[in-house]
Amino acid sequence: MHPTNLWELPLPHLLAETDHEGAWIECNDLWREYSGLSASDSLGMRWIEVIHQDDISTVQRGWRSGIAAEVPFELKMRLQRSSDSSYRWHVCHVVPLNNEQGDIPNWLASFTDIQGDKAQQENGHSSVAKLQSEREMLATSNDYLLEVLREYRETEIRLEKTTEKLNQIVETQSHLSQAEIDMTAFMQLVTEKMLTVTPATGAVIELMEGDEMVYQAASGSVHQFEGLRLNLYDSLSGLCVTDRKALISEDTANDPRVNHEACKKVGAASIVVTPLYEEGNIIGVLKILSDTPHAFDHDDLKTLEMMAGLIGSAIGRKIRLQEKEDLLMAKSLTLMQMKQEEAQRKNIEAQLKASEMRIRRIIESSHEAFIAMNACGVITDWNPKAEETFGWTATEAIGSKLSDLIIPTGLRERHEIGMRKFIATGQGIVLGKRLELLALNNKGEKIPVEITISAISAQEQWQFCAFLHDISERKQIEQKLRHLAQYDSLTSLPNRALFYDRLNQAFARSHRNNALFALMYLDIDHFKAINDTHGHGIGDKLLSAFSHRIQLIIRESDTLARLGGDEFIIIAESIGDQSDAEHIAQKILWAMKKEFQLNEVNIQVGTSIGVALLPTHAITADGLVKMADKALYSAKKAGRNTYRVYEETSPATGKPDR
Repeated sequence: MHPTNLWELPLPHLLAETDHEGAWIECNDLWREYSGLSASDSLGMRWIEVIHQDDISTVQRGWRSGIAAEVPFELKMRLQRSSDSSYRWHVCHVVPLNNEQGDIPNWLASFTDIQGDKAQQENGHSSVAKLQSEREMLATSNDYLLEVLREYRETEIRLEKTTEKLNQIVETQSHLSQAEIDMTAFMQLVTEKMLTVTPATGAVIELMEGDEMVYQAASGSVHQFEGLRLNLYDSLSGLCVTDRKALISEDTANDPRVNHEACKKVGAASIVVTPLYEEGNIIGVLKILSDTPHAFDHDDLKTLEMMAGLIGSAIGRKIRLQEKEDLLMAKSLTLMQMKQEEAQRKNIEAQLKASEMRIRRIIESSHEAFIAMNACGVITDWNPKAEETFGWTATEAIGSKLSDLIIPTGLRERHEIGMRKFIATGQGIVLGKRLELLALNNKGEKIPVEITISAISAQEQWQFCAFLHDISERKQIEQKLRHLAQYDSLTSLPNRALFYDRLNQAFARSHRNNALFALMYLDIDHFKAINDTHGHGIGDKLLSAFSHRIQLIIRESDTLARLGGDEFIIIAESIGDQSDAEHIAQKILWAMKKEFQLNEVNIQVGTSIGVALLPTHAITADGLVKMADKALYSAKKAGRNTYRVYEETSPATGKPDR
């Protein structure tokens, strides 16, 4: 499984990410379904082919103007739909995707179908004010949805960065626990790791030698300065040692604490430095730097402090060990002395491995569940967050097979096959990736989690580490977003977007099964007068009660949707003939004879219904809706509170006020 991202969310919008020129970088499945272009064909400028030729120049001018202003903007255009080659009016909302530095590398475009509003405006069905109000409501809803999606992606990126940092620190601790690793290679490894877990362009380990700080290991932009010496009392590193605390210089050019000549030499525009301790004594510093000011934040400072806590004692003890080994060679110690030194070596190695407790504290306090297992799939580590997430205590979990504990039955075989393949080849397609899958808790319930897995080889044995967190709350939010995008907030009925989706599905089933279905367009007679007399609060209650009464009449397989205002539409599939549709209309008219009791107000209303049949009357979804709409106005002309079935002679103009 791949992680959910904004391109995989089932939203009723055509979405695309573009660069400043309008060339597409990514788009969602709904766009590819609508345009008929494949994923690769949609990228770049190929999507322009879908725009109506008469709209291209206007869209390009509007795009250049909107991008230059660096604020959200919108464009109107006709896009060709692949299913029937028709052109439909869309409004394109474009918002900037700012990065962490506040720049705008890319833009997010969302296309909303407004063909129905265009048709109403051209035929005079609605006032200009009503169209403008509906358009503003749609734009507000759409902009809110885009903002939530953008925040979702930014949150996902931050989580990925945090997990990656923890994985890097765990991996470094694994290397640290291997006493045979060379001291020079170890310090070089640490500086290289700092370049992967922070935005630094260079990283340095400086050790104290008298009144000087010496670059003992350096990576990135400062690797050529290994061996550089700085005065202890004339540098930020020296101040870090004397003050015994981590320091940050956001802009070295305007910071009197730094050695400006040295900063200019190594290209350090911003610096973070933290002490390296060995048994309570400072032996040096770990430092990261960048060639740009204000490159680091509080998280980078904490990452540096965690890494320094892991390596300080290791460096000091390895230095002492090396010095003693040199002394042994120089003075030709006796065999007894050699044995004593060997015992001391083992003691130092034991103390070095004890530093693993530091990483334990990081894991124990992590906001993510941490699980480790060996090559046999047996759990070897289980932190408090894992206890909270899955319900089993560490005592219950450690020693059990992971597949028996949290992996659902249907996924266990795949898990075992993946484990065996990795042990045999050293390759795993899921390693290092953020995955979304289902896991079991101690109640046997399936919960959605996000997981990142890494494999570490220590002493020729594989160990697997995973960070997980429960995303149930996020899933609930996504479900609410889908509901907001597809359902009417007042009546909880499908809205216009979801109605058209279900109508297209009904068309497909009808053609596949050669079955008849009816489309019934209806509204409340004289609804405006009711609103004017009793107020909009009573009007809203009437709309809800009206829709509820209709739902009691139609079948569960039928769809009742609210298109807006007092306009509703019914999809009645798999009917026998026209008389079945007329029977439904008659039942609705009969049901409206009973008054609605709304608070202390009793209201009796009528409804006018227009009926169109497929395949009798139309061959496209839009065509069928137009036929039902014309039949509705025929019912209005016949005196209201009645129904009419569409006929070719149904009037197209001169429609009465609803």
